[in-house]
Amino acid sequence: MKLMIKPLIIFTALQSVIAFNAYSYAEASLEQESYQQNNQQQDCSLNQLSSVLDFDAALVTRKYGLSLATDNTVCRVLPHNKEQALLSYFQYYQSDEDGFSSNLWRVLLVNRYSNKVEASYTGVIQESSAIKSHSDSISIDSASYRLNDNTRALGLVLDLANYDTSPQEHEYRAFKTNRFLSLFVQEGDKLRPVLKHLPLDYELEGTDTAGSNGGGYLHYGVQGRVEVLSSTSHGYHDLKLVTQGQQYSTDGEYDQTEEISFSTELNYSGSRYPVITEQLPAAEFWQINQTGVNFLTESNNSHEAASQTDPNSSQAESQYAN
Repeated sequence: MKLMIKPLIIFTALQSVIAFNAYSYAEASLEQESYQQNNQQQDCSLNQLSSVLDFDAALVTRKYGLSLATDNTVCRVLPHNKEQALLSYFQYYQSDEDGFSSNLWRVLLVNRYSNKVEASYTGVIQESSAIKSHSDSISIDSASYRLNDNTRALGLVLDLANYDTSPQEHEYRAFKTNRFLSLFVQEGDKLRPVLKHLPLDYELEGTDTAGSNGGGYLHYGVQGRVEVLSSTSHGYHDLKLVTQGQQYSTDGEYDQTEEISFSTELNYSGSRYPVITEQLPAAEFWQINQTGVNFLTESNNSHEAASQTDPNSSQAESQYAN
């Protein structure tokens, strides 16, 4: 009897080791797959999606008479639906009289198994002296944007630095926005943008002429993300832009840094989530940070000044085509 117990113990131990190794292998495989999906979203050779991009670019080339070359190609399998993938790319469109180029921006929702384009969107991104694209300008947002029980929005971020450096027009030295989020919903064979080019990152710098040591350098920067709220407007959940960062000031002798955060609610109008620049990343951003106003104090007159010096209000829609 004792002789039978020992082999049984050994067999049980082997089973445990095999099961543990199998579990570890499966867990490692899942982790590796997750790592690859997170770090290879730019690799459109995944699941032969590059052929879909090539075919779509050829159709666009034939329609508009463009060069076949594409740029900033990105692909990502949807985390909530492994049968679908989101693809996006730029294709050179034309140049204006000042030599600045514009690109067609294509967004495709593709069935991974049939390689069929189920829905698409075409926009135009116009570059200028203030707006520049680069080799990694497009990224696909993996966050979940469930707008209602039946609608999940797809997010893309354009990393286009938008500079405003016009001291003769504005009282601050420079203003910059970056990482523009757009959310799309599928309507038949179309992807409709319900949120268009929402800036996630904001920077403002200038001279603190109202401080005790007037003339000091000021810098104010925040980075943001979008959250889905439980409240709704016109059938879609409200969104909230949450930004966090620092404000920094120096008079050449003393430095001061303070953590800051803002939040602004975005409500669906029935057709789109309006992007109102003077309220982003929050009205307080403009109220306490106009040059000539100490960054660390508030001004009763700065709200009016903010509406007059909004760097993007008259340009937002002219920079991008629908």
